[in-house]
Amino acid sequence: MKEAFAVNRAFNLKPLYTAIIPLLMGAPAVHAAIVDNGNSLTIDDTTPIDGYTVRNASTLIVDGATTRSLFIQSASNVQISGGTVQGGIFPGLSVTNASATVDSSLIESDTLGVSVNRQTSATTGSQAFINNSRISGGQIGAQVTGASRLTLVNTQVHGTGVGSTGVNLLGGALEATGGTISGDASGVRLASDGEGIGNSSAVLDGTTVEGRSGAALLVEDGAQASITVRNGTRLIGADGTLLQVREASTAQVELNNVDLEGAVRVEAGSSADVTLQQARWNGAFEVEAGGNGSLNLNNQSHFTGRLANVEQLSIGGQSSYTLTEDTQVGSLTLNDGTVNMGSGSQFFTLDLQSLAGSGVFAMNVDFATNAHDALVVSGNATGSHQLLVADSGKDPLSPEQLTLVQTGQGDASFSLYNDRPVAVGAWAYGLESRQDGSGGTEWYPDPEKRTVSPGTRSVMALFNTAPTVWYGELTSLRSRMGELRFNGGKPGVWMRTYGNRYNVADGSGTGYQQNQHGVSFGADGRLPWGDGQWLAGGMLGYSKSDLDLDEGTSGSVDSYYLGAYTTWLDAESGYYFDGVAKFNRFQNKAKVAVNDGSHAKGDYDNLGLGVSAEFGRHLALDDGYFVEPFTQWSAVVIQGKDFSLSNDLQADGERTRSLLGKAGVTGGRTFDLQGGGKLQPYLRAALAHEFAKGNDVHVNNNRFNNDLSGSRGELGAGVALQLAGGL
Repeated sequence: MKEAFAVNRAFNLKPLYTAIIPLLMGAPAVHAAIVDNGNSLTIDDTTPIDGYTVRNASTLIVDGATTRSLFIQSASNVQISGGTVQGGIFPGLSVTNASATVDSSLIESDTLGVSVNRQTSATTGSQAFINNSRISGGQIGAQVTGASRLTLVNTQVHGTGVGSTGVNLLGGALEATGGTISGDASGVRLASDGEGIGNSSAVLDGTTVEGRSGAALLVEDGAQASITVRNGTRLIGADGTLLQVREASTAQVELNNVDLEGAVRVEAGSSADVTLQQARWNGAFEVEAGGNGSLNLNNQSHFTGRLANVEQLSIGGQSSYTLTEDTQVGSLTLNDGTVNMGSGSQFFTLDLQSLAGSGVFAMNVDFATNAHDALVVSGNATGSHQLLVADSGKDPLSPEQLTLVQTGQGDASFSLYNDRPVAVGAWAYGLESRQDGSGGTEWYPDPEKRTVSPGTRSVMALFNTAPTVWYGELTSLRSRMGELRFNGGKPGVWMRTYGNRYNVADGSGTGYQQNQHGVSFGADGRLPWGDGQWLAGGMLGYSKSDLDLDEGTSGSVDSYYLGAYTTWLDAESGYYFDGVAKFNRFQNKAKVAVNDGSHAKGDYDNLGLGVSAEFGRHLALDDGYFVEPFTQWSAVVIQGKDFSLSNDLQADGERTRSLLGKAGVTGGRTFDLQGGGKLQPYLRAALAHEFAKGNDVHVNNNRFNNDLSGSRGELGAGVALQLAGGL
């Protein structure tokens, strides 16, 4: 017996797997102690060291004892707690059509640490539960045959010798939670039972599995194996091999809530079906010619790496696949999945035989050089798909109709992501399609059908906004001047808050909404000369304007201002005059939505100066009613500025000029309050016309006319209140 086993140790590991069964059947003859016929024996640390055979429904309890090999057979049971089993050249613990429970113990052997098996020709096997223990074997840490199960909890299992295996499954089942499994040739080997009983299966939960010179997981010998890797399990293999499938074997693999890095390799004649659930895998899935492989990404899973000869790829549940090279796949099915192609200076081609479902292809296109990714479907393409092409702030040197997608046949449709044109510098391109002349279809962004890009719109909006900011800040001053006429010209110190909203029409693609809020402080007094009806004052203030250009693009203008004003009112005739001069410093910021979900940003500061004069007449009517027809003329000059966005879009705004004329009327009623106060609600309506034209803006050397000339209507309402004794 000893000689035969020594010969097997010198050979390849495979002969050991077939030799171990007859070894175990003959080994009990060398043991000194036998527990038989349903009897029970308890040994502890005072019991002399010996080996035991337990058979015929008997029980052995090892309580802190040290023993030699234990053979548990024929419906018997062993319970080991705090024990040490030293097998020497024999197996440490052999469980044959029996059961074992091990806790906080050490089992070691020069050959096989633990064997969980069945008798020859039996159709039922054994069960072993091992917790918080250490198992080692020179050739095999633990072995499980068909119809048997080994459960490991926080246990270390090691194959220690050259060519060894951590856990060898011959049609048996392994469940490991926590702990470590390692071997030289492989961490866990899944092979066939010699009598065809059962299929090897392994569930690894938070466990580290290592093959020191081979694969972490090895499936061979015609096995039909099932493998579940979950909850932070680590797989470590030589040359990064996580799993190797060979010798006409089949592996069904589920990766659940793990983050793995390495390769799955399938040899000719074998197959592997790998499914990811909330998992990340960075590496390679390589299938030799004549083999078969399929990859399924579900539930927010992500695979990055090489696919070689993979027949089927399925991406669903917000999962994604990222290419690292030109790739060929048989069939691709998308269900709310994403394919990330090239990035930076890398451009890849994805060749498919067929495409189905619906999903997103994130494609890398360099419009400056016209280098780009490509999706080629040689066969049938169906479903509705989107192309996510990254925006660029740079204009193309030589715009072309770049073919991003080619299909051989089918009714597949492609559109740009969220139906949003791709921004290319100053312009944005939509996606067009055409027939290729052989029954196929091509899709390409068309520079001949371009619109103004969001970046350009934001630039033009900012350059447009300064005059409206300047005018909007006058509302508080007009209120103060009206108050002076209302209260009989009583000077004083004042503060006003205000808000304005502007809607700029979408002409030339530059429409936006502007919301302005601000505060003004001022003081005024009566001038000592003239007819005594002149007042003058000074003001300072701050306003914030937020611009909304839709689709996530926005801007803002912070304005700080200082001004002087004068007003005159002839009490008898009702005629009045208001004059203003105001200086501004503007802080402008642009935030442009990019179709990958990020933003391009830019900012600049500039100055503005303007004057305004208003002429009108206050006409008192019966019962406290009044009307004030007026005309107002304003001129503003805003400093030109160059600036750029973080996506390299370059903007050059010329000096902005505005000459605005208004004609309108203010009407309301004055109510006398008890105690001498007054309340005056009013309405104000006007027709305004902008006379200034031009105001050109250059974006990437493309000229845009930022002309705001034209007419508009204005409508306002307010309430003036004078308290008794107030200023």
